[in-house]
Amino acid sequence: MNALVLYESRFGNTERVAEAIALVLQESVATRLAAVADVEDCAEALHGVSLLIVGGPTHRHGVSTVLKETLACLGDHALQGTKAATFDTRMHGPRVVTGSAAAGLERFLRKHGAWIVVPPGSFLVGASEGPLDPGELERARAWTLDVLRAIGVRPREHAAV
Repeated sequence: MNALVLYESRFGNTERVAEAIALVLQESVATRLAAVADVEDCAEALHGVSLLIVGGPTHRHGVSTVLKETLACLGDHALQGTKAATFDTRMHGPRVVTGSAAAGLERFLRKHGAWIVVPPGSFLVGASEGPLDPGELERARAWTLDVLRAIGVRPREHAAV
């Protein structure tokens, strides 16, 4: 199994969450971590990926334009058979008020044929520029263990929680 953690980060908060996710994944499956800014060809980046985790900051109640443009290369069923999960960083408050990039990403990936394995993860920041709230990286690690269990991979005992 090959996993890709693809993320966009503006102030470093989403990047920190993506790194925490990738560290847990790599204990059990081959994992690549990539910022959308470094992806020139999304079809090539997704080649051979069986688990795709995509995340970004919540921007204007949803997915940022940069992240949408990066994933725009996907055809209707480009992710058929790919297991996927989404996450975001967002401000405190109900989703109806703050919005959620993860929810929008989930709809987008599902539309392109991905099998969503866990509910979207939202990790909270104190302000738009951060920092992450205390304990959010630990929550990201625990969420990632749930992803592994959902795809039938038993996490290694020494994976940090």
